Amino acid sequence: MKQSAFKQLNSSLVITGKIFIFLLIFFYAIVNIFSSQRISPLYFQLAKENRDGVVDFLSKIKSLPVFNSFLAMNKNIYGNSLEDEVFAESLKRGQNIEEYELLLQKNPKSRDVLYNLYVLHLEDGNELKAEGYLKKTREIDPSIED
Repeated sequence: MKQSAFKQLNSSLVITGKIFIFLLIFFYAIVNIFSSQRISPLYFQLAKENRDGVVDFLSKIKSLPVFNSFLAMNKNIYGNSLEDEVFAESLKRGQNIEEYELLLQKNPKSRDVLYNLYVLHLEDGNELKAEGYLKKTREIDPSIED
């Protein structure tokens, strides 16, 4: 009788253990699937050593303190032209600002030029200067919104 009860208990423990292991594996799989969907596609571009992905990554972290070390590390891999690519958008924006400021000297009441300068300075992070251009734009055309 004791042996029968022991076998029954042993059988119950084996079944409970199998269920526990199954649930543990199931939970791990669900967490793994959920986590993998939350990984940025940028990570996979970096893992594949995709140059465009590296440029995109470096462009996004320019304001962080680790930027210079990441830039130096990647310049060793991709060459010095990588820095030009990372700052290409900023350089182009600076050139556009210069061109629009020249146009503004010729026509200081140009609503479109003033608004474009507002947008460019806002993108450049110069909010104070951008707001000044938006104020001038609204003086010429009050219907302009942010």
